[in-house]
Amino acid sequence: MKKYLSVFLAAALALSLFSGCAGTKPTETTAPAATVDGTMEELLNEIVTEQPVEFAGGVETIDLTDTSEEGLWLIKNTTGLDNAGVLTEAAVFEPMIGSIAFSMVMVRVAPGEDIKSVAEAMKSGINPRKWVCVEADDLLVTGYRDVVMLIMLDTSYDLTAQSFVDAFGKVVGEPEFVI
Repeated sequence: MKKYLSVFLAAALALSLFSGCAGTKPTETTAPAATVDGTMEELLNEIVTEQPVEFAGGVETIDLTDTSEEGLWLIKNTTGLDNAGVLTEAAVFEPMIGSIAFSMVMVRVAPGEDIKSVAEAMKSGINPRKWVCVEADDLLVTGYRDVVMLIMLDTSYDLTAQSFVDAFGKVVGEPEFVI
């Protein structure tokens, strides 16, 4: 009798294991990743490689934690934003000579923030005459996933903001918007 009971219990246990496994399916993640790979500095350098400029320039990482007067001025002057709290990372590519109206800034938007709202705030807050004696006459802002790029320049240098948006599409990803 014990033998039959043991066989019956073993069969019941095996059956419960098989039926438990049959009801679960592996979870598939088909949603795209929320973030773009690479630092803002790396992405800016890749964009300039894709769309070269005729002047000497360089990338500067922006310290978003610098709350000194100079730090806040730099954040506003490069991103157009009064609130760096909506960002987790930022870098800017600008000429080494200040008399050339060209600025390309790339930011990573903080999780939970609306990327398009951040982009619109950047566009409305940036000063295209920040160089005082020269002015940018072409300005676009684009974004993909969690990255926003603002490009403003003087078209007399035979460059267009759209050419940098196109390079952004090749390096970062097809823009979700251009404003």
